[in-house]
Amino acid sequence: MKNFIKSLGLGRGAAIAAGTTLGILILAFLIFNNLTVPYARHWDIEWGYISILFTFILLVVGAVVNIPYIAKNGKSFLPSGKSFCWLAIILAAFSIFMFSNISNTHRVLSDETSWESMGLQMYFQHSGGVCNEGIWKDGVLDCKVEVNNFKGKALAFVYSLVFNIMPPNRDTALLVNYPFFILSLIAFFLALSKWFKNEKVALAAVAFLGGMPIYLLQARSASTEVLYICLLAVLMAWYAFVPTNKVTWKHFLLTVPLLGFFAQTRQETVFAFIPFALFYYRYFLERPYRLPAFVLSVIFVSWPSVNTMAAYRGYDFQGGEHAAHSFSNFWFNLKTNLEVMLNFKDDPNLAGVMENPFYTSFTILLLAATAWLLFRLIVHRRYWRGALLGIFFCLQIFVIMFNVSGTFTIDINQRYVLVALPLFALIMALGLYDALKFCTKMNDNGAAGITVAIAAIMTFGLMFFHVNSYRANMLYYKNKLLAEEDYLNTYIATLPPNSIYIYSRPWQMLAQGHSAFSERTFMGWDTETFANWMQVSDGNIYLVRGQDGYGELNRKSRVVGFKTTDQIDEILDDYKNERVLLEPKLFGYPLAVYKMNAKKGVSDYTMKFLVSEPDSGNFVISKKFPETIPCKYSLNGELVEELVVSQSEDVVSLDSTKIHKGLNRAMFDCIMPDDDTVHLVKDFFVPGENVELLSNLTWDGYSQEWGNPEKNESVEHHRLTIDKEVFRYGIGSHANSKISYSLNRPYSVFHAVVGLDDESACGDGVHFIVLADGREVYHSERLYSTQKKSIDVDISGASRLELRIDMGDEKNCDHGDWANAWLEAK
Repeated sequence: MKNFIKSLGLGRGAAIAAGTTLGILILAFLIFNNLTVPYARHWDIEWGYISILFTFILLVVGAVVNIPYIAKNGKSFLPSGKSFCWLAIILAAFSIFMFSNISNTHRVLSDETSWESMGLQMYFQHSGGVCNEGIWKDGVLDCKVEVNNFKGKALAFVYSLVFNIMPPNRDTALLVNYPFFILSLIAFFLALSKWFKNEKVALAAVAFLGGMPIYLLQARSASTEVLYICLLAVLMAWYAFVPTNKVTWKHFLLTVPLLGFFAQTRQETVFAFIPFALFYYRYFLERPYRLPAFVLSVIFVSWPSVNTMAAYRGYDFQGGEHAAHSFSNFWFNLKTNLEVMLNFKDDPNLAGVMENPFYTSFTILLLAATAWLLFRLIVHRRYWRGALLGIFFCLQIFVIMFNVSGTFTIDINQRYVLVALPLFALIMALGLYDALKFCTKMNDNGAAGITVAIAAIMTFGLMFFHVNSYRANMLYYKNKLLAEEDYLNTYIATLPPNSIYIYSRPWQMLAQGHSAFSERTFMGWDTETFANWMQVSDGNIYLVRGQDGYGELNRKSRVVGFKTTDQIDEILDDYKNERVLLEPKLFGYPLAVYKMNAKKGVSDYTMKFLVSEPDSGNFVISKKFPETIPCKYSLNGELVEELVVSQSEDVVSLDSTKIHKGLNRAMFDCIMPDDDTVHLVKDFFVPGENVELLSNLTWDGYSQEWGNPEKNESVEHHRLTIDKEVFRYGIGSHANSKISYSLNRPYSVFHAVVGLDDESACGDGVHFIVLADGREVYHSERLYSTQKKSIDVDISGASRLELRIDMGDEKNCDHGDWANAWLEAK
């Protein structure tokens, strides 16, 4: 081993650097690989935004620190003015073609709108998750359900910045990628001009890259892959600008945050970082601390992407005939992807539109250029350093194709090729140029001139030859969800602006500026919740039944998907509704919109009656009907007064002599004009020195076998409800679970109502267990659905409280609630 190290010119310091670096990588792997899904998701939401904001600040600092170096050396780095003029012409031609022939619209939909919704969360809440459900009010998004992100945060962060100067919505997001497209081509040109030492060949590579059909299409969409290419090109330009013999620690102040943003475009990108270290290997080996410091800093700015992989252990992957992550996937994807990229056919069903967004002639040239460069590499030992860097860069491509979804036979996955497009363009231009020069003995200038001419003729000739395919959106013209989105955008604009939409993809509605909830959440609304949202929306709640609302999920498919058919059928059975839209022709399924009027079996008056939560010692009684109604108001079990409500709004003030510190309960019994009696319970907590709501405390830690514990709502984000009794406060959990708290004062009693939440009536019973300082102080009998128990547990002197829910025979549907849980020191 010593002789081998010496043969590489490496000494003891290099061995220390390599060993320390390996240790850092192993430690990072162990931390993230063993991180529980709940913690990974929690970190993603709580710290994701702070992390990428810090990376952005570091990027700005790095740019400022390097201004003197850039100012001193920038002029010598720039290509000739003539080349810049030709570059400007190429960029102008791409721009004119794009704006004339490619619509500005989504092309994947689900992923794009999740990034947009995440950008909204970053902008409004400075949070790192995706707003899945929420309400727009006065131009501000009030997120009701936030979920962790399963993609990188870089694009969402860019959106959050742009939202400061433009409206925060989908239409703004769709404008972001075009500048990245232009910047990527400029940076790519600068990098290759330096590396090729030939500006014409660099222009040829720019023509090949910018003219790739899928890149042109995605540049008019909202795809993170466009930002990926832009950041990669900027990194290439920066590496070309800073030679290996002039690099200093100051340059890494810009390199590291760029790599951090790069990592947060696609999660597989972290597998492409080896060449960024190899490029400056001599600098790193000069001091044993340099490489470990570089790797540690890159992990630090990239951790949200790695954490995403820890939290995202697969969502509804089908897999087909292969395991989700396997070599069989790799070989299947490699074979089928080449077949797709070598496709010569047009789609006869749509007037000759290209079936796939790949130029077959580009693919043939790519394969030929690759073969030629391999020949030159093996026989003539040319380009070996670039080949080594390229091989390590391709590790991420291997990871993508190792995955079940890495096949281009699924149209939404064809965008993944964008991670390889700069490499493809580089190989095409360099291979063509080198072959011309070697085979014809042409001089450099002549071979380069022919190369750029061929690149321009092929690129722009094919673009205009296939112009109808661009206009027809050849990338996803078969994706009905895209047409559904555009159609709904137009139709929803005719509905009242404060409407609420129930939709299978509520995050998409939020990105378009509409309030939205999922069908499952809507199914969990009790009568009072429905009445509340009816008041908020002025009676305008709409159920949208789109593509996801028909048929069954194909469990044998490789496509990741979901269906809400059963939920929609149940909603339509349970609610009085009016169909306000039916479009049966355009999509291959009937797109329908239903206005939800009332729950079946519930009085219409009840739906128009609401008592607010207490605010400043008052309740507000609201009714949207003219008749007068009588009400009885009780506080903590004692009748306070009998009311006659005649106005559309009436205010009831709390009697301060009848309330106490801690949990209080007000009850209203009102008789509607149709003799239906409405019974409403309103819990409220009065803070004091010796009382505390459990949901106001921060738990030290938890473990839960499904979902995450939720404060003041069930594990599925509904109101805490046990046997139809609604509770305002508490913790929604799921067996088996443990939640631990450190108590900041010597409480004596733990109060709660325990039982299985009504949202899951299929559980086989659970046990609720309370431990004080590790000592069991309460153990319930096995409680089944609809059974609840009010508990007052002595925890005198305890400094730690642990709440456990143990399953019966199995954990399915065991949604356990610690309802109205609070602590008291008597």
